[in-house]
Amino acid sequence: MITNTMSALMSAGTTLKQAQVQQHALEKDEGHAGILKAEIEHSVKTDTSAKQAELKETEEHAADLRSKQTDTLESATTELRDNIDRSRETDREDAKKETKAAEKKKSEKTEKENKNGKLGNAPETDENGENDGVKAVTGTEKSEVVEPTTVETPDPIRVHKPIDITV
Repeated sequence: MITNTMSALMSAGTTLKQAQVQQHALEKDEGHAGILKAEIEHSVKTDTSAKQAELKETEEHAADLRSKQTDTLESATTELRDNIDRSRETDREDAKKETKAAEKKKSEKTEKENKNGKLGNAPETDENGENDGVKAVTGTEKSEVVEPTTVETPDPIRVHKPIDITV
């Protein structure tokens, strides 16, 4: 998405520069045409047919430049609008994907909480109400309780050997 937007902006920038160059050429032609018109008007005794031909050619070139500039700017506008539309559509699709992923994560978390929330960590029962891996204990079985034995811890003072320091 960002790549498409950046390339569209770069293309639009290039197109605008091209339109500026066309505008400068158009202004130059219009200025030259103005000078030719003034020279033709002020020429009383000289033949102005060459200047009139040059004026006609300059005006045609200016009209052609205006047409090209208009086409260039319309093309840039269309390209930018298309890219904006594509970008918005991509943003909508990304938002939908993010929403679905968040909903899935939330449902997995809820499912996990529900699974772990049944009587602490008690095993789940199957359809018959029986527990997997759990043995039933009856009152007839005997078990032996073993008392822990005490271990003497050594006295920390007696454990260390004295160090003889003589000077």
